[in-house]
Amino acid sequence: MSTDLHMLSGAFALDALSEEEAKQFRMHQRGCSACHEEVRELRQAAARMGESEPIPPPSALKARILAAADQLPQLPPKVSPIEGADSRRWTTRIAAAAAAAVLVVAAGFGISQFRSVGEQSGVTRVFQAADAHEATVKTRTGATVTVATSRRLGKLAVETDALPSLNGQRVYQIWAIHDGTATSAGLLDDPEHGAAMALPNAGTLVAITVEPAGGSRAPTTTPLFQVDPASV
Repeated sequence: MSTDLHMLSGAFALDALSEEEAKQFRMHQRGCSACHEEVRELRQAAARMGESEPIPPPSALKARILAAADQLPQLPPKVSPIEGADSRRWTTRIAAAAAAAVLVVAAGFGISQFRSVGEQSGVTRVFQAADAHEATVKTRTGATVTVATSRRLGKLAVETDALPSLNGQRVYQIWAIHDGTATSAGLLDDPEHGAAMALPNAGTLVAITVEPAGGSRAPTTTPLFQVDPASV
């Protein structure tokens, strides 16, 4: 695994990291606004590429490119020394540009990988939607969760890998709260992978509580957090 987590933004955006690498990058991303923004932009680009229709290149394109290349002199690259933090940021920008180039090539030649990545889970699909909006929320325990909404998909997703593990006697439960009445939206089976649900109606809050195993009919503890999807 690379010791520079900044270099993993492209692979993280495409869901191409191992579980351990993804967990470390999520922790890094919470304190690095540049990486957070790069992941958001690359996810949006991947979603747009996956939705586009493949267009076969013109039959004469290869010949034109080879002919043009044959007319250009091959000069050695110019190298300038870059040090310290500036070097790291330029390296990150180059990596992000390379990832974007892969997306463009994939779209141009009809590779379907990015469409399948977006379909690996409901959570990933929402975060990678072209119209996704994200917000980070602090819980009562100090953990951070990331919420995303997509109006086009009509979905809301929550990344909850920062929530602490519970023993077998307790579970996380998700609620939709409207006019003070909480309705269960289901149990959070695996905090490492988050959860996705239909986008609630206006005026409905989404919250997570800790409940006895099997869940409760109504919240029995104070919500760890609650968020208004309209504000995301």
